[in-house]
Amino acid sequence: MMPGSLSPAERVTLDHLKRLGYATQSQLEYWGNYSQTAMSLALSSLCERKFVQVEKKVRPHIWNLTWAGARVVDKPLSWNIRKPSWSVMAHTVRRNQCEMLLREQHPDFRFLDKASLFRIGLNPSHGEHAGVQDGKIVFVLLDDYLMGSNRISNTLSRRHRLNEKYCDLKISVNWSMIFKRFVLASTNPSQMKRHERFLQRKGLEAELLYVPPIWAY
Repeated sequence: MMPGSLSPAERVTLDHLKRLGYATQSQLEYWGNYSQTAMSLALSSLCERKFVQVEKKVRPHIWNLTWAGARVVDKPLSWNIRKPSWSVMAHTVRRNQCEMLLREQHPDFRFLDKASLFRIGLNPSHGEHAGVQDGKIVFVLLDDYLMGSNRISNTLSRRHRLNEKYCDLKISVNWSMIFKRFVLASTNPSQMKRHERFLQRKGLEAELLYVPPIWAY
């Protein structure tokens, strides 16, 4: 390998971090289809060359691109960006895990990026994600912060502020107008039961998905 070049595993890892934002090693192994040893070597090399950085305060660690790594994969970054909060990093990793669980049912499922959602008039808030299955939008509301159940109905009916940079619609839309399938995901079993009772009381339909803990506290 020529000095300064990237191995296939290193290149694939950077590409997946571009899309995922933050990820654990096992998630990168999943997406890259690499063994634990191969991924460990790739991440170690990328970290040594300052293309990726790692949050070691938790196990499993959280990996993300550095400025140098972002340039390699042409990921736009704001120069005034601050280090994200723990909640942002943790939620992103849990979103990745949720995506992997949904792919067990539909292997082609993948979450859409925000730009894609902006183009169809959506402007997602924290916890709101969407992907495509058989050409239809799947809305996923991920609760990893003990949200109140009232947020479910509020989220479904909330009109989104159009992002005029991406969308030229004349009327605002909400999730209920767009999705064909609604998945309510939670990292807490008690919350799932609470949300299920709320859905029944309000006559709302949703598939419930449990996302097991990633970190032990």
